[in-house]
Amino acid sequence: MLKNEREREILNLLKERDGFVSVHELCETLFASESSIRRDLAVLEKRGIVKRNYGGAELITSYSNVVDFSHRTHYRVAEKRAIAKKAASLIKDGSIVFLDQTSTTFYLAEEIKNNHTLTVVTNSIEILGIMSGTGVKTVSSGGILCADNRVCLVGADAHATFEKIYADMAFFSAKSLSGDGVISDCSLEEVQVRRAMMGNARKRIFLCDSEKFNTQSGYKLCTLSDIDYLVSENDKGVEFSGANPSLIIL
Repeated sequence: MLKNEREREILNLLKERDGFVSVHELCETLFASESSIRRDLAVLEKRGIVKRNYGGAELITSYSNVVDFSHRTHYRVAEKRAIAKKAASLIKDGSIVFLDQTSTTFYLAEEIKNNHTLTVVTNSIEILGIMSGTGVKTVSSGGILCADNRVCLVGADAHATFEKIYADMAFFSAKSLSGDGVISDCSLEEVQVRRAMMGNARKRIFLCDSEKFNTQSGYKLCTLSDIDYLVSENDKGVEFSGANPSLIIL
């Protein structure tokens, strides 16, 4: 298969798979090596057609840039578990915690699921599933399923739940953290629910895989000046402008 033919096949697969396909799937489907696929994706990214992310690539022109949850939970697992362990160390017994619907907070939920002194409030269908088999007091935000992310509850009812409960800590993630300290995501509905969480939490903790550093998405959530902790798997040499002087980086 000529290189340009393979590039066309990659684009066809992206369209068939709702705008995202993993490198592993591309290798198996196109009978190509991982290095060849990554070179093709680099070329397509340079042309502004795709964006490499989450162990694969997504179409920049696709209606939704929200990557399927099952893909995210199987990508950079070691890094997300490391972040979750650090984040769990911040939680005191008896706390009320908000957890958003991201894959990193999913791993945090796994870390804290045996602490029956906690109250967890979440808009994540997956985290509700984790907590259903435990003794942890768990509150669902309610709401409607997000059109682009079917494991996430959004809308007025979800907002109202977070606005009526005062939490000790809100744990959240997002798709991007720019060099000037802006946290952003690709789903406006999800951003709006996170803002409600942040507004009623005493401490705000941003969980951020270092791969997201120096990237930007379509909808601004907040800046580093609005949060209390930045938790990453790699805190070496992390510097961002616009951060709160009291920001703690773990």
